[in-house]
Amino acid sequence: MRCCLFLVPFCLLLCIAVPVSAQDLQEALEQNREQAGERQESLQELKSQEHALGQDLQQTEQEIKMLAQEVAQRQDALDSLRTREEELRAEYFRLQARRKAIGKDLVRLVRGIWPVHMRNLRNRFSGITSWEEADRRFQWLAAVYRRVLSVFAQAVQATRERAENLARQQTLSIKAEARLAEVNQSKDQLLRKRLQLRSILQRVRGKRHNLEEELRSILATIKELNYRLKSQKTKRFAENKGFLPWPVHGAVTVSFEPGASPPHRGIGIRTDPGEEIRSVFWGKVVHNDVLRGFGRVVIVYHGHDYYSLYAFLGTSMVQVGQEVEKDEPLGTAGVYPAVQGSGLYFELRFGQKPINPVVWLFPE
Repeated sequence: MRCCLFLVPFCLLLCIAVPVSAQDLQEALEQNREQAGERQESLQELKSQEHALGQDLQQTEQEIKMLAQEVAQRQDALDSLRTREEELRAEYFRLQARRKAIGKDLVRLVRGIWPVHMRNLRNRFSGITSWEEADRRFQWLAAVYRRVLSVFAQAVQATRERAENLARQQTLSIKAEARLAEVNQSKDQLLRKRLQLRSILQRVRGKRHNLEEELRSILATIKELNYRLKSQKTKRFAENKGFLPWPVHGAVTVSFEPGASPPHRGIGIRTDPGEEIRSVFWGKVVHNDVLRGFGRVVIVYHGHDYYSLYAFLGTSMVQVGQEVEKDEPLGTAGVYPAVQGSGLYFELRFGQKPINPVVWLFPE
């Protein structure tokens, strides 16, 4: 009954792994190779594009770095100009104070000289008794006039210097701010360019990653097709009838009797606990899981519709899709209820038809 229950899932597994003809395999292999070539070409183009974008991004980063340095330098220069502007402002206040002082001095002199000047105009030479007295009066008035004119000239000069000071302040400030704004604008443009390049580079890398995944999948398919094609051309299972190694050391306690009730479609072997279970031939693992009534089951496909089955494993050392060599360990023996202890249930099948393992195994 247990073997009957096992027949359904095992047949489904065989249907999934049914091989096709060598011609079909060759055509599928060529198609996958063509796809792999196309993916590799696309991948190479994306790598070149990514390389170019990386160089552009690197150049942009370098330009941004240089501009950042220039911005720092311009900021330092602007700070220096601000300091100079403060100095000029302080000088401006000093000039303004000086201008006020000169203005007061000029007012004082004019107020002092004006009455004398008016009196001199009215009296002319009245009261002068000699040329010496006239000369002294003339010299004194001339000196006073020169002083007034000098103070007036100083006031004009102070006013001019103050105006020039203000003009220099404004010019320096405008130039510094304009240059800083220009550098910041260039930096902003480069930052936008960097953001754009990074966005494009991210998309290209995403495409490249997807293509790499597709290429890996195609290469894995090519590897599998090559293996299946190779298994059809070499290492033919059918040519090794009577020469297959035993999967484990032990004694056969359950014989092959497909006509019995219930049928025995394989053999049962009693082993020592933890005995290593080995593949009887080259092949690929197509199943490694727990099946009800059979414990841990590993099935190996050997090509040309030949399969070997190993049930009641205690541990497993292989994975589905893994290629195994002849005599390669698959796992260890577990508890086999039919022998009431450690053992292995072993089957050989051609398609879905069980075949007698003893006939195929090397006589002990």
